[in-house]
Amino acid sequence: MEIDLVNLEKQELYLDNDFKIDTSIYQNKDIIDLKNLHVKGSLKLNSIENLCLNLNLTGIMVLKDSVTLNLIDYPLDIKIEEEYPLNKEFLDYYCKKDENILDIIKILWENIVLEVPIRLTTTNNTNLKGDGWSLGGEEIKEIDPRLEKLKELLDEREE
Repeated sequence: MEIDLVNLEKQELYLDNDFKIDTSIYQNKDIIDLKNLHVKGSLKLNSIENLCLNLNLTGIMVLKDSVTLNLIDYPLDIKIEEEYPLNKEFLDYYCKKDENILDIIKILWENIVLEVPIRLTTTNNTNLKGDGWSLGGEEIKEIDPRLEKLKELLDEREE
């Protein structure tokens, strides 16, 4: 989504658009897919020539369950209320070279990445088991024979 900064000098710009983010951007991230992305809100330049964003981003982020690796639809509802100074660093990073065209997708992407949870699971089962492994409440009754000598040393030390 490209916005001409010259038009912002004249009036506030209102957005109510669906958008997509190129899959190559999140290909090696925890995000599997982004669906139904929509942005609504306004952009304007304030009296000191800062870019003011007041946006609401909604959509669905598809992530893997941390325990089962099943896919989970994680709803997004992000409020973006930020102010950016229109300095050289901002213009170099967010705008096309030698033009006053702002690519707002970069700003939206940064806010989406901040919403990715560290760990996400929908399972309530704490006693998950598989072939040769278990996760949860069962206590190990059999001691690994390789650790038997260590157990003996610890028992002697307690006495």
